Amino acid sequence: MTAPLHSRDIRGKGRWYGACSEDCPFGNDLLISVTNAQGVINKPALPPAAAKETAKAAWDRLPQMVSTSRQPLNGPNGCDKARVADRCGECRFCVNAAIKAEYKQQWEAKADLGTLIHAHAAAAVIGQPMVMDPVVEPFIRQYVRFLKAYRVNLTEHIEAVETTILHRKAGYAGTGDLWIWLPTGAGGKYELALVDLKTSLTKPATAVYPDQILQLAGLRFAPEAILPDDSVVKVPKFARTFLLNLRQNDFALIEVPADRAAHSAFVHAVGLQRFMQDVDTKTWPVTSPPGAAAVNRRVA
Repeated sequence: MTAPLHSRDIRGKGRWYGACSEDCPFGNDLLISVTNAQGVINKPALPPAAAKETAKAAWDRLPQMVSTSRQPLNGPNGCDKARVADRCGECRFCVNAAIKAEYKQQWEAKADLGTLIHAHAAAAVIGQPMVMDPVVEPFIRQYVRFLKAYRVNLTEHIEAVETTILHRKAGYAGTGDLWIWLPTGAGGKYELALVDLKTSLTKPATAVYPDQILQLAGLRFAPEAILPDDSVVKVPKFARTFLLNLRQNDFALIEVPADRAAHSAFVHAVGLQRFMQDVDTKTWPVTSPPGAAAVNRRVA
């Protein structure tokens, strides 16, 4: 899927934003992405979800597991030492590898679907034609329902979509899904809101997670934004912050109190993630007893 404007994935460190040309608005800054920083937060729901996908993959491959059960762990064909593309795909080693990799493949597929839905949602409000994907279409129908339910005029009430924001001092950047005027004030007064879209094929529309407040706070209080023409503007003051959970047959707009306290916590997460990514444990020496020969430690 297409990466956000000015972003790149750094091996072993995830997504970062930074200079892509001599006249890039990022200058010499290299800023960690909001979701990358958010990733340092423990997510208790992930291990059970991974275990569920792994168990399902094992049951799906039960005949293969039985037929290869008497083979050695590394299989009879040397697949444990071969490149992935050169493996047989049928021995015990390959079956085991496929089972272990299933949850990552499922999560990557869900992430790709979310990215595609975001692209179609943005196109829907700016009038950009896109060939509709049958898997995406139900989500976009719910997005249109949301816009109609909240009396959104696409010409008057949409400020920006998929906008790159940055906070140079705090060292992060990210993408704001939707800046929109919604009738959430007293007497139905329209207020400027920051809305972050979330999608799922399995979770109910009411599902939320504690770390999502950090993401919204980071996006809300970043001082600058970069427009598609690379011009830099100030991020406006948002009256409210919301999650818009889109599902195939439902949607829910959920207000999140992404305040200054949440932003302070998020900035600490940025610092922690940057620190952890720079830690090099290979430089930690083994301390030998007095008079003993020095020990060289190799870290796998």
